[in-house]
This record gives sequence, structure tokens and C-alpha cells, in this order.
Amino acid sequence: MSTTTLRALLANRPIHTVSPDTPLREVALKMAQQRVGAVAVTAGGTLRGILTERDIVFRGVAQGLASDTATADQVMTPDPVTVDIDDAISDALAAKLGDAFRHLPVMENGTLVGILSFRDIPAEYVMMFERFREMSSAHADDGA
Repeated sequence: MSTTTLRALLANRPIHTVSPDTPLREVALKMAQQRVGAVAVTAGGTLRGILTERDIVFRGVAQGLASDTATADQVMTPDPVTVDIDDAISDALAAKLGDAFRHLPVMENGTLVGILSFRDIPAEYVMMFERFREMSSAHADDGA
């Protein structure tokens, strides 16, 4: 297995952003055109939240919000958990990537530099991390 980094996983990947007042229909269209499952919601260059396809469905459409008038800030996840570009892949997994979250904003010196998707993580890293968690939990259960 070759060692990789978050920086390598996100290299040369565009960052997809919308403003808080972007209508949901426009966000959904952008996501469909770019073939991404999440966009960052930014204002003045600052990360305000993350908006995923699940947010649009569960917090928008399912709640009866009109996609032409409801906006990104109404259904986004505000102040999302983030990871740093120089963090280890295991740090992203420990931040609940794949469990609670499918996407994590990646920061560098306080600036958004990408969105990491669970699908970006090589399968062998996920398997090793899961094994480590199992072993750690079994060890803790033994009272050690």
C-alpha cells in the first residue's frame, strides 16, 4: 500500500462553493452539473457551512421548502467539522468521515481548500482504520 495524504487526494480538484443566499434549485443544478455530492457554503471567503444532496432532500424537499425560494443557508449544516490539509487520513476517519459524515471540508491556514468525500479514501485505509478501532475497543473492554 502506498502512503497518501489529504493533500494528494485533493490535488488539482476544484472547490465547489455557493453563497448562503443561493436558491436550492440552483445548488442542486450545480451539484448535478459538477457531479458532486456536496458544496461548501461560503461568504466573504469564509466557510459558513456545507450543503449535501442529503441536506437538500431531507431538510429541504421533505420539509416542503420550495426549491426556487429556499436558500442554501436554510438547509446547510452550519459550522461543519473540518480537517486540516496536513492531517493524516486517519484523522479524517476519526472525525467521523464515513460514520456521521460523508463529506468534510478541508482547511489550510483557516482557508477552505477542498471537500473530502468518504469515497476519496482508499479502501485499504478504511479497512485498517476499522480494524484499529475494533482492536482498540476490544482492548478497552478487557479493562486494560
